[in-house]
Amino acid sequence: SGNGNPGSDATFNEAMIKAREKHATNNDANDASPNFETYKGDFEVKYQDRGSKLSGSAKIQLKNNNFGGYKIEGDCSDADGSAAINDGFVSFTGHGWWVEETFTGTDRGLKVLTQGKFDFENNSFTGKWKANTGGSGVYTEFKGKNVTRTFRTDAGVSNPQTLQTMLESDIPMVVALAETPAIEATPVLAHAVPESGFVAEPYVPNNPSPYAEYQTPNQVNGPELYVPRV
Repeated sequence: SGNGNPGSDATFNEAMIKAREKHATNNDANDASPNFETYKGDFEVKYQDRGSKLSGSAKIQLKNNNFGGYKIEGDCSDADGSAAINDGFVSFTGHGWWVEETFTGTDRGLKVLTQGKFDFENNSFTGKWKANTGGSGVYTEFKGKNVTRTFRTDAGVSNPQTLQTMLESDIPMVVALAETPAIEATPVLAHAVPESGFVAEPYVPNNPSPYAEYQTPNQVNGPELYVPRV
């Protein structure tokens, strides 16, 4: 963005310093909590430059710097060439600034300061830009696509939880051994079974009577058969 000799605007560095101080002293933004650990996406950019409507693109990534905001990184491309974000800050509330420097083409060395606010819910950005050549303007569209986020999983650790990473994790296995109390063996009494071919002899009582009552055979010493006389 912007035309002219790179670095010819003496007010550019002053504007960059003010942007840094403004966001460093924004207590409301600094006291907020992070919504995510990283935020990354591709943005389609449209802007005005001295009456002309131009377009470009930007790949932007935010990383929690653990100091009250996000570090911003990325690459940009527009009518001036390809540029890289080499400085900047975005608060947890989305307010931020960054500086991109063109490293290819005839505008190599061109720096552009961007200030504004991210709308994380809608993956968009609204703001203005100022070049070190003296040009300035506003962004008419700054819309993100293919946006991904990662979230904090425990103290100081950021990791997107997916099924694949969970399956690849080494999960310790705990095997519980339960002691089984010893049980004393209970003796089993078994009656002897007569071998094949054994023939039981009839039981004949002494002094038999034709009306002798039936008596239960004593089977302690083996099976017995009682046959009354008639």
